Amino acid sequence: MSLARALSILCLSAGPLLAQEPPSRLEFGFQERVRSESWDNLTDHRTATPDERIQYRFRTRLWALVPVGRDFTFAAGLVNENRKLVRPDQAVHGREVAFETFYLDWHPGSAWSLRAGRQTLMRGDGFVLWDGGALDGSRAAYVNALDLAWTSGDLKVELLAISDPFKDRYLPRLNESGNPKERQLLNERDEAALGVYATWRKAGRDLQAYAFHKTERRDVRASADPLFTPDRRVETLGARLSEPLARGLTVTAEGALQSGRQEGHPGTSEPSSTIRAWGAQAKVTRAFEHSLRPEVTLGWVGLSGDDPATPAREGWDPLFSRWPKWSELYVYSQVPEAGVASWSNLRMWEATVQAWPHARLGLRASAFWLRAFEPATARGAVFAPGLGRGRLLEARVDLTLTDRWQGHLLWERLDPGTFYAGRDAGRFFRVEAVYTLTRRR
Repeated sequence: MSLARALSILCLSAGPLLAQEPPSRLEFGFQERVRSESWDNLTDHRTATPDERIQYRFRTRLWALVPVGRDFTFAAGLVNENRKLVRPDQAVHGREVAFETFYLDWHPGSAWSLRAGRQTLMRGDGFVLWDGGALDGSRAAYVNALDLAWTSGDLKVELLAISDPFKDRYLPRLNESGNPKERQLLNERDEAALGVYATWRKAGRDLQAYAFHKTERRDVRASADPLFTPDRRVETLGARLSEPLARGLTVTAEGALQSGRQEGHPGTSEPSSTIRAWGAQAKVTRAFEHSLRPEVTLGWVGLSGDDPATPAREGWDPLFSRWPKWSELYVYSQVPEAGVASWSNLRMWEATVQAWPHARLGLRASAFWLRAFEPATARGAVFAPGLGRGRLLEARVDLTLTDRWQGHLLWERLDPGTFYAGRDAGRFFRVEAVYTLTRRR
């Protein structure tokens, strides 16, 4: 039996599905996710432009957790996501099988642990750390990392080293396309970071603090591309607090400051510039005592934008969090501005209501009012001089049929504002079904 076949029988980790504590028995599993998605008017906000898309996405995962002695656990997993585009009708190469997980856990005692290799890392609600590869969509959310953790009582401190290149070069890819245009890129550039992340939890209170040194180098886009970004380094210092209060209230706040330096644009006389940016979010959630378990959330998000009148680079850098934190629709509207899920230059108010009419049924409705801090600096006919990004509405239904079968419906609508030249509403609709099977021996 070949190594590739042996691993495909052993492996694939669904990041969040993998246990955080070392298992005492062999664990392996399989997951199939099917999505139907359709959207229109997300990038140019004009109905007259034929940019409607209808597609089907099929993601397959296979994973295993293998105890190795008393202190070690090996985890490995494979993932594949194939797609069929119906509108526009075209073939998409999605046969590549990649390692989503490949790491070794070491627990020498109660205080220390080390996880080395390909893994998922999410801290807080993913404000700065969740997805290491923005360009492969929802296929995977891993980072290549070393995570050395020390725990004492209610305190946990992690030392992190992360390396996420624009193209996977650490592990082999199976059945990769021979056409360079069809190969799956993970980022627009090589990204790496060193960080420290501290978490303190007690009596429902959750306090987190972090510091990251990140480099972004060798943008694969042509230097003449309007979205090309020269090499840069970014230092980020931030903290997050979640505090339960009386009468079902919970308050959460997070803020971070960024500094650093960006090199000048190659081939031009543009000088290097300093980086000064900030990001923050705050929300209040009220849970009511009722059979429907209703909750109401009011929130605010602020991500600084680049002021073209100053020599500094002031736009917020989302670090390792280019994923649909607030909207599946809006990550596509950001493509002409700075790339997919390039959360920056944004101030947003949120109002969300959710309830659970049944233990297996969840309902959620949200409204977002979006504005920019600075006018659009991107080129092209998509943008206008205003600051109003628009109003975004979301509705979601989550259904858990059994322990193995789950799914959801998601609808979103964006009414663009004065930030955009086009004013036609954008829409996004998704139906998802997931089957998961796990076994232990």
